[in-house]
Amino acid sequence: ATAAAAAGVNNSSKKVKVLDYNSYLAHQRYYDDLKHIDIAYMDYGIIPHRSLTTTDAIEQPTLEGEKDANEEYDGGRVVIEQRKALGKGGLCWDAAFVLGEHVIAHEQDWNVTTKRKGGASVLELGAGTGLCGIMVGKATKSQVTITDLPELEELMSDNVRRNFGPLVDESVKEESLSEEERSLLAYLDGGKAKGTVTSRVLRWGVEEDYFLNSEDTQGDDQAYDVIIGADIVASLYDPVALAQTLHALCGPTTKIYISSKSRLDKPHETFDSEMARLFERVEKKVLPCSRLKNPNVFIIQAEGKRDIEC
Repeated sequence: ATAAAAAGVNNSSKKVKVLDYNSYLAHQRYYDDLKHIDIAYMDYGIIPHRSLTTTDAIEQPTLEGEKDANEEYDGGRVVIEQRKALGKGGLCWDAAFVLGEHVIAHEQDWNVTTKRKGGASVLELGAGTGLCGIMVGKATKSQVTITDLPELEELMSDNVRRNFGPLVDESVKEESLSEEERSLLAYLDGGKAKGTVTSRVLRWGVEEDYFLNSEDTQGDDQAYDVIIGADIVASLYDPVALAQTLHALCGPTTKIYISSKSRLDKPHETFDSEMARLFERVEKKVLPCSRLKNPNVFIIQAEGKRDIEC
């Protein structure tokens, strides 16, 4: 996007604010969570695919696509709408972007043994805008389902359609689009992606919401290959209920990636304790693999579901 577009696109009826996120990544002078709260649309550009040569490298490898995107190897472009009126769930957070790039970087760890035709089944909890799951669906061969509460269902659906659908639906004439919708067409890529993304409601602790698709069945166990969640360990939610929901959604080989910020010590202590009870391996990664270097964001990785009752 151009500098003018980042500042806002002037239309005869409405001014659309579109932030060029790569311009922010270039300087990263501040990490305030609310820095982009008044921006209507976030243009994250082409999502690069990144493979690691070593999982614990301090000197992280260069992102493929960082300077000159390899269109065949990298994923498609991501443009996310924010809706401030929906509260925290309607905004894009650093932890979501960091988690998206980290999960993409570690694809070799979770997307190699699945027997599913469309790639690994990935479930995102508390997706909000859907940023993290949409990034993963763009850059990896995977089947991503982003989920949240009913009040965020429309926003998730709109962002999925915008990033994975055609530029203009065949049943809709372009001249019938609003000025805002037409101005956004220049930022979209017509659904170019390596994977797929769908959205739906999933309420933690409501078991009938957990498995709606027969593709999520592996043998006798219903499970997702990967479960992700960005900034979902929070004082607003019950950390024990979250850990138990993760346990219920997991199969024996499911891998979990949760990103969070160090501002929430007490909820994390409770969450970490319950996760250690429910899973064989729980590890904290303080150096996520991402271009965004927010020092407060870290990753919790877990696997090895214990056969115990919650």
